[in-house]
Amino acid sequence: MSAVLKNEEGDCRTVWRDGVIALPADFTLESGERLSEPRIGVRLYGNSKNPVVAVAGGISAGRIVADTRDQKGWWRDYVAAGRSVDLNSFCVLGFDFLPNAEEHATTISTNDQARALALALDALNIERLNAFVGSSYGGMVALAFATAHPSRIENLVVISAAEKPHPFGTALRGVQRRIVEFARQSGDAAQGVALARQLAMVSYRTPGEFAARYPHAPVDAAGDPYAVCDYLIARGAAFEMDPQRFVTLSDSIDRHAVDLTNICARTLFIAAQGDQLSPPVDVRRCAAGVHRARYVEIASQYGHDAFLKEAASIGPFIQRFLKESGQ
Repeated sequence: MSAVLKNEEGDCRTVWRDGVIALPADFTLESGERLSEPRIGVRLYGNSKNPVVAVAGGISAGRIVADTRDQKGWWRDYVAAGRSVDLNSFCVLGFDFLPNAEEHATTISTNDQARALALALDALNIERLNAFVGSSYGGMVALAFATAHPSRIENLVVISAAEKPHPFGTALRGVQRRIVEFARQSGDAAQGVALARQLAMVSYRTPGEFAARYPHAPVDAAGDPYAVCDYLIARGAAFEMDPQRFVTLSDSIDRHAVDLTNICARTLFIAAQGDQLSPPVDVRRCAAGVHRARYVEIASQYGHDAFLKEAASIGPFIQRFLKESGQ
């Protein structure tokens, strides 16, 4: 499927096309499991003759990266004509993480995601990525790809991710998965996912951000939600993901581990102060383990969500780094 979208002046801004890449029927995960539906969804934005940049985000992200007429991209503040990942200069590849909806397989690693992406690139006749820009879980997948396929990537941007998860994040995600399982056994797995998402939102932001937004104000009775609770409840209700898929991707974060010595790409690591899930000390350590890497740390009250909220701070670093690769 393809479409050409135009702005009010009539000039082309976003050209995109979707595809579903069939993976080999015998595609086997590191766990030994096989996908019941071995395929991966992709979307290409921009001129396919331009250098290709793969973009991946958190576990709720997917192939819809940039805005189109009918859909809002999860990274629209970065990926557009004239922005950090410039669609006038690059062809951007977004892709859906495994497992697919209602997939039977339950244990998937970042290495599995990277291998599926490599097969998708083969099908698309993309021999080499100009860059892979990954944030959060997408940053882990980017590291896995750069480790397993060093000859297929020139530049790597990793935001709020490291070579392994921090135990604090693993602890929180473990509680989230147990909430989902408890809710499933109680007959309401979807509510379990909503509650797990509420807990996740607490870890995505910082105490400073919550303090600035929600001044203390006692409620009428014990058990009534405070204003900050109303925010979390709303975010949980807005989140939609199959319970098993949520558990699988949450677990995939916690089994992530890569050998940084295999990475050959020029690499930019970006960390945010106050990030509880990928603390700057971990991202800095990761950068020190990569041969051609530079490290940037930004101040932000948004913590782990800085990669979504701080385009004005993070975007220029990405833009300069990608421009330098072509010089």
